[in-house]
Amino acid sequence: MFFYKVFVFIALSFISFSTFCQSDYPNRPIKLVCVHAPGGSADALSRVLADRLSKVLGQSVIVENKPGAGTMLGASQVASAQPDGYTLLMASVTTLSINPSLYSQMSYNPIKDFTTVAMVAQTPSVLAVSPTLNAKNLKELIELLKANPGKYNYSSPGQGTSAHLAGALFNSMAKVDVVHIPYKASASAVVGLLSGEVQLTFENSLVPFSKSGKLRPIGIASLKRSISWPELPTLAEQGLPGYESTVWYGVVAPSGTPVDIVKKLNDSINLVLGHKEMIDKIKSLSGDPVGGSTEYFNDRIKSDTQKWAQVIKAAGVIAGE
Repeated sequence: MFFYKVFVFIALSFISFSTFCQSDYPNRPIKLVCVHAPGGSADALSRVLADRLSKVLGQSVIVENKPGAGTMLGASQVASAQPDGYTLLMASVTTLSINPSLYSQMSYNPIKDFTTVAMVAQTPSVLAVSPTLNAKNLKELIELLKANPGKYNYSSPGQGTSAHLAGALFNSMAKVDVVHIPYKASASAVVGLLSGEVQLTFENSLVPFSKSGKLRPIGIASLKRSISWPELPTLAEQGLPGYESTVWYGVVAPSGTPVDIVKKLNDSINLVLGHKEMIDKIKSLSGDPVGGSTEYFNDRIKSDTQKWAQVIKAAGVIAGE
């Protein structure tokens, strides 16, 4: 009986200490791992989120860039980190929903190794064409493409990228044959369109080129119009119902992170996303704030995993080739 009482006392003490530690969260700086290189949209989004979260949480949130291996390097690091809320991942659709169908072997499991915290933002792809192309809307473009199968090309930053898959999905849903031309970076893919090497592209940073008349935007690849480009109609409303290709970003934590810590982070991110300064920053990156519950984020990961798996299989996409 004595040993039983001692055991119960130790167990209760441990639970009380653990609860105290969690309620005291955060009591030291938090690391937010960004799976993309410095200077890009994902990095900018990570840094503005970290800055705003620091103010809400009362502790520094430090961004650490860990690009490489198709975003898997940084993801692997966070997957194996202590589940204490002090190491978080700014993941993308590539990290959690596309890679599982591109790679036969991965160093992390997108579902089992992470706990969803909150979606942050999404940047819909924009279908744009060369002004020399005789098509001013989606209907005219599809008619032109169907009359000339295999004649026209679209650019992307490389095999397996979201822009590549956006084109593959477009080919499938519109029943057209546009040839994929992979480049090595988003900027190069856009230059390919501007120079006339390709006639179409699916990108999300095209506003300056559209306003200057250097390219012609056809439609945006979200189900609803974007707050960052509200005058541009969606492809869905122009005759491709259900067409959606967005690059989303969201925060996840290592699996096993305490529920109360996840809730505090979710509440804090949703609070930050309601600030006008944050909304304006996301709009400047051609994106829309998302937010929402952990369940919503988890469902989005699963549904996009299924969608892109079908597209990748149908198009025979192999990463890096």
